[in-house]
Amino acid sequence: MFYICSMTELTIVWFRHDLRVHDHAALTSACAAGGQIVPLYLFDPEHWHRPETSGRQFDFLIESLADLDHALRQRGSQLCLRSGSPTEVLSRLHAQHGIASLHFHSLNNSLSDSAQERDVRNWALKAGIPLREHAGPQGSTSPHTDWDALWLQRMRQARLPAPEALPALAIPSEAWPDASDFGLDPDICPDRQTGGRTNAILQLRRFLSGDGRNAGKPNLSIMAENAAASRLSAHLAIGSLSEREVWQGAMKARTALLADGDQTFASALDRFTKKLAERARLHQATARPGLANGFKHLLDAHGRDDASLADPRLSAWAAGKTGFPLLDASMRCLQATGHLEAGLRSLLLSFATCHLWLDPSRPSQIMARLCTDFDPVLFYGNVRKVIGVSADTPSHIPNPVRQSLTRDPDGAFIRKWVPELAELPDQYLHSPWEAPKSVLSEHGIILGQSYPMRLVDHVAAAREARRRLAPHRESRALPFHAVAPRQLGTTRPTANRKIATKRRVPVQLSFDLQGQA
Repeated sequence: MFYICSMTELTIVWFRHDLRVHDHAALTSACAAGGQIVPLYLFDPEHWHRPETSGRQFDFLIESLADLDHALRQRGSQLCLRSGSPTEVLSRLHAQHGIASLHFHSLNNSLSDSAQERDVRNWALKAGIPLREHAGPQGSTSPHTDWDALWLQRMRQARLPAPEALPALAIPSEAWPDASDFGLDPDICPDRQTGGRTNAILQLRRFLSGDGRNAGKPNLSIMAENAAASRLSAHLAIGSLSEREVWQGAMKARTALLADGDQTFASALDRFTKKLAERARLHQATARPGLANGFKHLLDAHGRDDASLADPRLSAWAAGKTGFPLLDASMRCLQATGHLEAGLRSLLLSFATCHLWLDPSRPSQIMARLCTDFDPVLFYGNVRKVIGVSADTPSHIPNPVRQSLTRDPDGAFIRKWVPELAELPDQYLHSPWEAPKSVLSEHGIILGQSYPMRLVDHVAAAREARRRLAPHRESRALPFHAVAPRQLGTTRPTANRKIATKRRVPVQLSFDLQGQA
């Protein structure tokens, strides 16, 4: 392949899921190479035509890119935007201006990412362009017996500083695209996180300065768990923060807490860093053929229905109108915020695949579109562990009522997201179909009108699902028993009350991530 070009000798930095200028090996390498550095971001239309992508993900990306562009402009450059497949865009740039070298991180976030990297490698080899490919945050995806030690070694390495100055962009950038340019419908998500490194650092600082004190504690209510969550998954998925920056920030805060005698908060940060390692390990274990691309090439061994939204079961589940308050609250929370903790995601999918007997493909795609932090490797890796999706024979099917009583004992989560049931007494809030008509009428609730009837008898549906999922296992009664409603006047210990008890306030920590830009 031959090119006629003007030999401007561009040094391309191909930004992907690493939207920052700090701790960025590819950018550091490009600066060392010199020349006309072009910070390039490619909008691949093929990516945005996939069933898991959505407008809310695009909006979060645009905010993150705008923050990156601002950081580049502060250093004398700016982001160069292009639309098209990577090899097509790079071929045009090389023909028009000449490319001296190409620098990027190998991410392996999905089979499509791997295919892109393979195509770019082949193209660069044919064009005679030096390729500088750097390991992503998880490092090599090849199995290694001492993975934990290698990961910790990477986390302890010094962070790479951001360049103080960059040369002005030598070529023009295309205009910033809109979601509609890629056929994405408007996606209203009123409580969605705002993208960008600046917001990511503020969120990390809040978490390390006190919000994360209860992170990882067992038996927290949903509201308490949400309050203690780091909410960094979307920023890590887009690369506004590097995994190493987060780990080192947590370790710095932990050291200060131990010096101050706050063992409780320090233990919470220990649990947090272990989750970071689990995230990286799942990325390594799942980023291989057959897993990262979801369910496109998999058949459901149980012959479940591949339903469309015209199916009343799937449409009610997707709309948060199943008649099961915890499930409906979870789906509505995901719709409004773009975020839902892993346990509730699993419960929603398990209900769809077991109680409603739906093929996992469609519900998982619906949930993927709603997740601002969608990462195909992590998302589908977790989906494959869900009861009803996992190849393992289930010993039980999660009971949505029992989960509701356990996870949301005071009903705060349900009342927030299912306001039509807010006035219902605690003893009926988790299973409103058991409430006497007089109680429902007193609070203006008409099942089937103001709030839907439950789609299925969950006990019978779970028993039938277990029989189908494990046909050779001896049939026996499932451990689904009604929890006796507490009598009026009694008190129930809740996670919220535990949190409200007097505790020592940790010292306020300063946290330096080499600037916020």
